[in-house]
Amino acid sequence: MNKLLIICGPTATGKTSLGIHLAKKFNGEIISADSRHVYRGLNIITGKDKSKDIPVHLIDIVDPDYIYNLGEYRTLALKVINEIHQKNKLSIIVGGTGLYIHSILKPLEDINIPPNEKLRKELNSLTKQQLQRLFSRLNKSWYESMNYSDKNNPRRLIRAIEISLSKEKNQKINLPSFNTLIIGLAGSSEFINKKIDKRVEERLKNGALEEAEDILKKYKNPSLPAISSTGVRQLKEFIENKISLIEAIKKWKLAEYQYAKRQMTWFKKEKDVNWFDIQNKDHISQIEDMVSKWYTSFSQQPIANS
Repeated sequence: MNKLLIICGPTATGKTSLGIHLAKKFNGEIISADSRHVYRGLNIITGKDKSKDIPVHLIDIVDPDYIYNLGEYRTLALKVINEIHQKNKLSIIVGGTGLYIHSILKPLEDINIPPNEKLRKELNSLTKQQLQRLFSRLNKSWYESMNYSDKNNPRRLIRAIEISLSKEKNQKINLPSFNTLIIGLAGSSEFINKKIDKRVEERLKNGALEEAEDILKKYKNPSLPAISSTGVRQLKEFIENKISLIEAIKKWKLAEYQYAKRQMTWFKKEKDVNWFDIQNKDHISQIEDMVSKWYTSFSQQPIANS
């Protein structure tokens, strides 16, 4: 059975650096599981960590005006995993987008329903309240189960309506078999928030504001996922003279704190995660020991794309 290593956890916990370290040690390649790293041109703001030695797949694959969906991610990720296995190397999924990781291990049956551009165009003309009313009529139980953030996110409401109206619902999905080890990185909120502060300051020094200005000149639609990304959204308010730069930075940091908290809530629900405290100075060696015991030399077989 093919082995698959997953490194997950909230932002600013060092997932990518750990992934690169383990890839070097165990002859692996990385597949990104970050919903913002797929977009070209957001290198500084989203903190894309690239390696000269280790391939990092599924970053910079679409332009910011492309609406990239979960089904596309799963299809491409399985293709890359298969190619890595065919080289007898270890596939390492690294990222904090829980839905992306979930799509590999436990995909929803509606994941492969394609975008309906005609319907999306019609729905984009509706207000958020109109979308909420429409979806609650189409699928009341699903609507009531959504959290506050999803209910107030027009893009997610549109996708939910699209799925509810699709004639391709209830498709059966073939699940590839993996021998999976999941490593979770965590730390206290105070510790992670301090790391977030440092990262935001570093990104500003490295040109985050200029990068935001370039993106906003090229792409005007504020509802695009790339434009609504944390960092771009807050800097956009400063660029449009709505708030000061100091206030934009405060709002950016706060949004990152909140995102880290949501990520931790998501991943804590996953039962198979082996958690390591990044504040423990020995956590890297402990992870190495666990991976070494789990990963042994063997011949891997290609998986079937689904």
